[in-house]
Amino acid sequence: MNNLKINSAFLVHKQYKKITFAAKYTKDYFSICGINMKFIKKYFLFYQTYILLIGLIMSTNILAQDARFTVVLDAGHGGHDPGAIGSISREKDINLSVVLDLGAMIEKNYKDVKVVYTRKTDKYLTLQERADIVNNNHASLFICIHTNASQSSSAYGAETFTLGLAKSKANLDVAMRENSVILLEKDYKTKYKGFDPASVDSYIMFEFMQDKYIDKSIDFSSIIQKQFVSYSRRSDRGVRQAGFWVLHRSACPSVLVELGFISNPAEERFLASDRGQNEMATAIFNAFVDFKRSHDKMSGRPTTHVSKIEKPVNFEEPLKNETLQNVINLPVENELVSESKLKNIEVVSLDNVFNKPVYKIQLFATTKTLKPNSSEFKGLKNTEYFVEGGLKKYTIGSETDYAEIEKVRKDVLSKFPQAFIIVFVGTKKISVKEALTITK
Repeated sequence: MNNLKINSAFLVHKQYKKITFAAKYTKDYFSICGINMKFIKKYFLFYQTYILLIGLIMSTNILAQDARFTVVLDAGHGGHDPGAIGSISREKDINLSVVLDLGAMIEKNYKDVKVVYTRKTDKYLTLQERADIVNNNHASLFICIHTNASQSSSAYGAETFTLGLAKSKANLDVAMRENSVILLEKDYKTKYKGFDPASVDSYIMFEFMQDKYIDKSIDFSSIIQKQFVSYSRRSDRGVRQAGFWVLHRSACPSVLVELGFISNPAEERFLASDRGQNEMATAIFNAFVDFKRSHDKMSGRPTTHVSKIEKPVNFEEPLKNETLQNVINLPVENELVSESKLKNIEVVSLDNVFNKPVYKIQLFATTKTLKPNSSEFKGLKNTEYFVEGGLKKYTIGSETDYAEIEKVRKDVLSKFPQAFIIVFVGTKKISVKEALTITK
């Protein structure tokens, strides 16, 4: 492409020299012949201008085609702004890990793409500084990575936002939380032109805002959500719109991804794990492959042939009749496990071979097999686990008396606030309510 630019410029310059040379000697010839030069000068001036204009258009088009596709990756929060905080992780760390994984995938597969990071370390950036990085690099695409949180630990799933008016309280709540980092800055009302992230009235501005990149942003968001479902097996919360300042100030197609809920114990463990972070980054990368291919086609660029990353051969599929709600780490006193699911439960190291209900405390669930002295147990000993829904669910205690297991639960609550009671009769898992009925 560089050679093409040089050659085209050289040809235009060469043609211009020829015309100038011809004009000079033609002028002398016409002067000798006594021909009026007024009209001849106008003709040559017009022709010279025409050639220069054509050369300028050619050079501009070539430069436009040669401009590298630039994607800016933004790991939300950082430094003294941790974002949402879970029981075992912080949002800023999850965001950064996913961004670094995603950036590495793009850099490895696309030599024609420039990857710019708003941060590659644990540092604080204002929302405006992030937007400035996007605009100063003339970004072709902006991907902002965040992790969601809710007051309810039952909320779960991934969603992708574009700029727009929040048409629901839930969307507005997310925008307010992500924009609230502005409050950490001095004189934020002046810097952000009176925008108050805590005031509902400030978000009315987004109702009248025209965003020329909205169609591409929505298209990209839709592709991301499809990949979250098909590759990462996440629950789809859909494409949403809300008033995010960092998207508002970025002059390119822009999306803000909420990977999942750090407030949901099971989803937090997934997002805090290397595997979970890599799966979410891969899903976004696969969406990027589709977006870049479409962008190249629309702009007349040569298409870079990059394939999506396929699922590993040993990729764990969830049970066909299983939803995330069935495996999240929440109290399930009123839930009976169906016979179809019981066939898929493997009980490991449990002594529940008699017919009396045996109560245990479920501490947490994970995809990993942990050693007895693992730091995840926070000093607890004699832990066991059983496998359900592709997750290893770790427990402590083994009591036939409900009052005794309740004491165990109270003892571990300081270390595991989400711990709850589960019951087995033999290898069959039943509800606490049913167990209490049996022992009456």
